[in-house]
Amino acid sequence: MIGKLQNVWLEPGRAPRLLAVAVLMTLWLASAAPVAAQELSALDAALALEETLADAIARAEKSVVAIARYRKGRLPSASPDGPPAPFAAGPTGAADEIAPNEYAAGVVIDPRGYILTNYHVLGDPAENDYRVWVHRRPFLAVGVQRVEHVIAGDPWTDLAVLKIEADGLEPISFGDTKGLRKGRIVIALGNPYGIAKDGQVSASWGIIANLGRPLPPAGASADPTKDSLYQYGGLIQTDARLQLGTSGGALVNLRGEMIGLITALGTREGSERSRGFAIPVNEVFLRTIETLKTGRKAEFGFLGVSPDNLPDAQRRAGRHGAVLSHVVAGTPAAAAGLKEGDILTHVNGTPVYDRSTLMHELGKQPAAAEIQLAVERRTASGQAWRVVQTTAKLSKRQVTGLRPPYSHLPDPVWRGMQVDYATALPQTLLRQVWPQLPPGGGLAVTHVERDSACWKAGLRPGTLISHVNGERVASPEEFFAAVAESHGPVRIQRVADKPAEVTVAP
Repeated sequence: MIGKLQNVWLEPGRAPRLLAVAVLMTLWLASAAPVAAQELSALDAALALEETLADAIARAEKSVVAIARYRKGRLPSASPDGPPAPFAAGPTGAADEIAPNEYAAGVVIDPRGYILTNYHVLGDPAENDYRVWVHRRPFLAVGVQRVEHVIAGDPWTDLAVLKIEADGLEPISFGDTKGLRKGRIVIALGNPYGIAKDGQVSASWGIIANLGRPLPPAGASADPTKDSLYQYGGLIQTDARLQLGTSGGALVNLRGEMIGLITALGTREGSERSRGFAIPVNEVFLRTIETLKTGRKAEFGFLGVSPDNLPDAQRRAGRHGAVLSHVVAGTPAAAAGLKEGDILTHVNGTPVYDRSTLMHELGKQPAAAEIQLAVERRTASGQAWRVVQTTAKLSKRQVTGLRPPYSHLPDPVWRGMQVDYATALPQTLLRQVWPQLPPGGGLAVTHVERDSACWKAGLRPGTLISHVNGERVASPEEFFAAVAESHGPVRIQRVADKPAEVTVAP
């Protein structure tokens, strides 16, 4: 979590803890190899572990930066003598005029100045400026040295990428998270309490406490059904000390490789304590940051089911899966032949244990992905179950929440109109068009510029589209490919609206 400025970050009790680990190592060596144990004292073991930790920190810390967030207009321009000190007094002598109101960390992911951090760290780029410190080198959001722009941010995965005017930075090395286990030693590198005003980040260490954990809501008022993929699980939990301000920092292994991006959210709103979680460096993570680096929004898949947990009696008997209480007509789920009462047991071969694991497995898939599903379905007699294998091509999820995704590159526009998967419409429009969704889903108009060619043709937000010049279109890519070569009038076929076909002038 980004937090308010304090003074220091203390790590009490680490020396005894280090010695305790060393003693355990010595006892293990004694049981495995008595001769080696005679030659290796507890102090020697502690020093060896200490050296390993120091080496890992040295390898990784050069790629971790400090970030401060300012309200628009509060961040001063660079002076002829260089950028001002982070907390220098402003023109009226008040130090807080240019002091950041929030702080956090980030990780270098490209030598050309691309910095990865949490979506919640940056907040709304339209309302904030940023200062980034890279090993005593400050980069400002205004003036000669500045942040060029916030490239893109995704609230669903809590990831965002910004770019500073810097070359030759050292990107972090990513580690393999497939073999992570509880008890592995990890190191947290971040900016606790905003003390890294020179870019020299601080370190803490601990172990992996658990894997695949859900992110609990920050308070009683939080809506647990919205905003984040990780409300359903998937996070690394660690007992490494993650104070406020370490969000966006790196969780690294003993090789100095990043295995997670710290997301140190408060235990409750206004709390000075944070929860020890990190977003794992996995396929979803890597795919998302590569998309964000290009300045595009990340898109995630949508199936169209309402799942519930299995009854406790069935779970005690060893069954696993999520029972489908509802399958929405016109969605990929309906097109794949899923039915109410089915028990969905696997997604792409990964076991589903309950509603949360199903939602997590579905939520991490990209839009338009084809996925393999395994379900258990009652036979006609109702006395037995049979396994059914099916394939579903996902549409696109609409990410709900207080803040939307953003990107440096604007969404494509054709003759004043934007289109997207119908399932990505805002909830108010989506409820209106559900009954009209054609089998297999469809496209919907999301925005129309007033008085544009599409506006004059009668197209409005929420209009469902099935064909362009007689050609079936089922994705935004197919739509823009169909209109790309048309320089004259274009025929658009609508669903459930009259007239069914309209012509859009050039």
